[in-house]
Amino acid sequence: MGHDTGLYSGSPTQSDARKKPTRDRILDGAVAVFGDKSFVEVTMEDIARAAKVTRATVYAYFPGKVEILRALVARVYAVADGVCASLAAREEWSREEVRAWLHEAAAGWREMAPVIRVLAAAGSTAVGDPGGARDRSLAAHERYVALLADPRHWPDTPPAEARQRALMAVLQVESFLSIWIAGGWPLATDDPFDLLTDAICHLLGPALRERPG
Repeated sequence: MGHDTGLYSGSPTQSDARKKPTRDRILDGAVAVFGDKSFVEVTMEDIARAAKVTRATVYAYFPGKVEILRALVARVYAVADGVCASLAAREEWSREEVRAWLHEAAAGWREMAPVIRVLAAAGSTAVGDPGGARDRSLAAHERYVALLADPRHWPDTPPAEARQRALMAVLQVESFLSIWIAGGWPLATDDPFDLLTDAICHLLGPALRERPG
């Protein structure tokens, strides 16, 4: 699994944490606190203490807990954006390239696993504005699809089919990695990436340099 160094380099040291921008330190503190308490129980003082800043500093960046959760959602979207951009930027797609990309994607999900668990525990109602959340999700997935459905990768495929295949591939990667890595689903297969690569290559088949058999 040598590809796992792409987006994930292990846990930050205390020195690294102190160098982080204040906003990121607040979000990191929030993830730690939300991992121990429910959304209702957590206070802004708890978050400030975990981030090693004052409560006034937390309020200077975020009016309340809902805005912090939304910022954590944006963090997950940013990682997914980078993951999709990484595959889109590859000159040619092949089974080997897809497998390497999936290792990168898994590294990103490992980085975001604590955030994903916090958001799952908080639930959509805690984030507030369900219509806005739905719109943000649709906009994010539109970006992913636009990246992966670039016509240069699909010269012989109708655009509508390329978009559907790209969306289905994204959703499969998202759901599988979220349940496996963030959710802790136990897998008994020797190499989970083999089956995942097969599934994604099937969806991206018309765009692969070497078409799956």
